[in-house]
Parts: sequence; structure tokens; C-alpha cells
Amino acid sequence: MLNSSINRRNLSGGARTRMALVAVCVLVPLAALRLPAQNTRRFSGIISDPSGLPVANATIIMDNLKASVIQMTTSDAEGKYSFVGLPAGEYQFHVTKPGFEEFRATLSTLDSGHDSPHNDVTLRIGGVNEEINVYADGGPKEGISQGVQGGVVGGVTGGVVSNGTAKTIRLRIGGEVQAPKLIEKVPPVYPEKAKAAGIDGTVLLHAIISKDGKPLSLRVMNNQIDPDLARAAVEAVSKWRYKSTLLNGDPIEVDTTIMVNFRLQP
Repeated sequence: MLNSSINRRNLSGGARTRMALVAVCVLVPLAALRLPAQNTRRFSGIISDPSGLPVANATIIMDNLKASVIQMTTSDAEGKYSFVGLPAGEYQFHVTKPGFEEFRATLSTLDSGHDSPHNDVTLRIGGVNEEINVYADGGPKEGISQGVQGGVVGGVTGGVVSNGTAKTIRLRIGGEVQAPKLIEKVPPVYPEKAKAAGIDGTVLLHAIISKDGKPLSLRVMNNQIDPDLARAAVEAVSKWRYKSTLLNGDPIEVDTTIMVNFRLQP
């Protein structure tokens, strides 16, 4: 302040303008460098099995639909997963684990600059599929063929249902599934009436495999199939036996779909 040689006069208008331009040239690039960090977010959650316990080593995939970029991670021992620095956009969200159904969801948008709340997923036990062919000789050449028709629209009139209901279970450790194994398969008998009439087709059955391996709640899913074929399929499949499905070492109930193909050979 005591130095009399320093010029303390106010800046001229031109000098102030030049300084403002310099500041803009310095600050704008710095702001641009910050934009990518502000345009990303964290996406995380916990993967669990039907008992509510965590599933480790599940594969989690985030597919950016617009950028065609896929990011992948796995859940840890506590079922936790996390994606850091996801760009905003529309995503397909997948979770897979052997023994479980694949989980899929579409995330319409990930807003920029905000971390998402926890996106927890409960995986469902994977279903079981079985198929058996029943052949018979004979039948008129102009025989009637009845394949799987009508879709999943109920059962044969009156239905064929056995006792049994699904129960909720509680387990200690999560995420390990041992699939059921068919250990006793009784082959269906081709109905004489259907064979004589030249009728063949596929009976599509739904059932629940009980904890002790018995098919429960057998239901014919294609109601346009010949009733004799449906009855023969249900009578045989009801006698099938499975090795129990195990979730974390404990038996559980699981859905199954069974196709019984009745075919006439020339």
C-alpha cells in the first residue's frame, strides 16, 4: 500500500472485457470436463432366492439399448451387486443364475446426476420340462391329428386335479438349486378308441412336483385335445416319481410342464 509506483487506477473498459474473455476461456473447458461425471449414476441392489436369502455369483447384465454397450457384474456372498458410472439412458436389465428363471426388466431411463434406489431382485426357481412319445400302429389313413391347440386355456372339461398345495419355506443359505430328476416314468397307454378313430395329438400337462417327488395338481393345458388322450396322459403321469428338487439342501415344490405325444404310425 505504501508503494507509490503501483498503478491503482480503475481498469479501463477494454481491460475489463479482455479479462472476462480470459475467464470464460478458462472456466468453460473446466465445466465441460465435469459434465460426464454429472451425467452418470450408481445402480445397485441385492439378489435373493424365494426364501429371502442372498444369492451369490448371480450374473447381472445392463444392456444400454441406444449405445449398444453391455456392462456385466456378479453378486457377492451377500447377494449385493453394483454398477458405478452408468450413463443415463434406456437399459435392459438381466439377472441369471443356474437353477433359477432368468429375470428381465426394461429400465425406461436412468436419470442423470442421481443415484438409483436399491433395485433388489428375487429369483424364481426354474421350471422343469419333460416329453414322452407314445406310438401305436393302425388307424384309418384319413385319421384326425390333434396337436397342441388353444394355448394355455384350462383343462379337459371337469378338470383332472390331485391334492396338494405349494408351501412357503425358510432356508439358511441362499442360491443353490439341485434340479429334480425323473426316476420312475410310467409310459401312457394309447387309448383303443382314439387309435381306432385315427386320432393322435399332443397332451400338454402342467403339474407341481411335490417335496417328495410326486406330481400334484395335474392339469391339461390344451382343452381342444381328445379327452381319451388327455385321460391316458394324466393317468400315466400321475404315477411318475421324481427325485426331489433341493434349494440349499432342503426339498421344495417346483412347477413342471410335460408333453405327451400320441403318434399313429402307418
